[in-house]
Amino acid sequence: MLNKKSFDFIFKSDLIRNSSILITGTLVAQLIPIILQPFLRRYYAPEAFGAYVVYTSLVGILLVIASLKYELAIVLPKKDKEAANILFVSLLINFGFNILLTVLIVLWKPYICGFLNLSDDYSFYLYFVPVGTFLFNGYQSINYWLIRKKKFFAISKNKIIRRSVEGGSQIGFKFFNVSSGLILGDIIGHFANITYGIVQALRHGLDFSNFSFVKLRYIFVKYSEYPKFNVLPSFLSACSYLLPAILINKFFSSEYAGYFDLSKLVLSIPLALVATSLSNVLLQKVSEKYRANESFIKELLPILLIVLLIASIEVIVIYFWGVDLFKLIFGNQWELSGKISKILVWSFALNFIIASFSSIFIAMKKIKLLSLWQSFYFLSIFSLVLFKDLLFENFLHVYLFIEIICYLMSVVLLIYIVLNYEIKRNK
Repeated sequence: MLNKKSFDFIFKSDLIRNSSILITGTLVAQLIPIILQPFLRRYYAPEAFGAYVVYTSLVGILLVIASLKYELAIVLPKKDKEAANILFVSLLINFGFNILLTVLIVLWKPYICGFLNLSDDYSFYLYFVPVGTFLFNGYQSINYWLIRKKKFFAISKNKIIRRSVEGGSQIGFKFFNVSSGLILGDIIGHFANITYGIVQALRHGLDFSNFSFVKLRYIFVKYSEYPKFNVLPSFLSACSYLLPAILINKFFSSEYAGYFDLSKLVLSIPLALVATSLSNVLLQKVSEKYRANESFIKELLPILLIVLLIASIEVIVIYFWGVDLFKLIFGNQWELSGKISKILVWSFALNFIIASFSSIFIAMKKIKLLSLWQSFYFLSIFSLVLFKDLLFENFLHVYLFIEIICYLMSVVLLIYIVLNYEIKRNK
């Protein structure tokens, strides 16, 4: 039972304080597109959102491998000079990857559009994929530098700037009858994000004079565990999360993909507002405690209580009032998105809980174990191709079942590695 002493411990915790800074910034940043969604959903048709979600899904999948996951190691070195060179390596790989990607798209664009069931009206979206991937992945590298320096307020400001520029641009383009406003606004938002991120990093210790081509090989070798054991599983994990929208676009239509996109957006609000911020702070805190061989389990308990409460509220609201809320907020044409949300809310709530603690795998260097789970997750999601002939609602129920089984497995793994560490520590 929680008493006054328990609450004092919660609110005096560095973990809670840093998380609250990130969550507040993320909350403000995410409220911007959320507030704009009722307008955007009335301005742009479901088909436009369906094509847009194919673009964002491709970017989300490709950015995972664009820098071979070297950016994850930026928080680890004791010296800033070595961390700066890891950042340089990640940016260099990211640039080369997207140059190659651009060439492949130019050569194979008709075949890619045919495979994705992307209509001629939206086929040019493919050319924006390398740009979006480079900008998004580049900012992720900068973001890990800011995490290393514990500049969580700066990270929060960056989030707000990105969403403000993105949302404002998308509304503005539609006002001037630019049909591709969704994707152009996304690119402009990413550009503003990485530009201001670089400014913040330079203010907080990043020094270009630390970059050295001579040390490239040293960095590649020393941190080679990340591309060896994390790139493929992380790529598969991203596919697992983003592939369903692509499959729905392929097996059903862009219209159904658009309805699914809105449902996913709303159900992912706790994930976007809270889980990412908690995960970032946990990465820094648990890494620090793990290096010092100190206990951290007590600091995880208040976080667990918070995420369980939020997940429970999401399930109750969406299950009982989801359809009516979608019709009220987004318009009657989005009623199907409310019905989809009622089906999938259970898996998204569980995903939110897992995502809040997922960085523990990285902080405790359990990359191989995480890789095994991610591989299983991908294979499970990929099995959806076997159910392409089902009715859309039945397809969603199969997807729900797969998600719940995979996330429960992740819960078991997290409990195991944390308790095993605490037991060994006390021996």
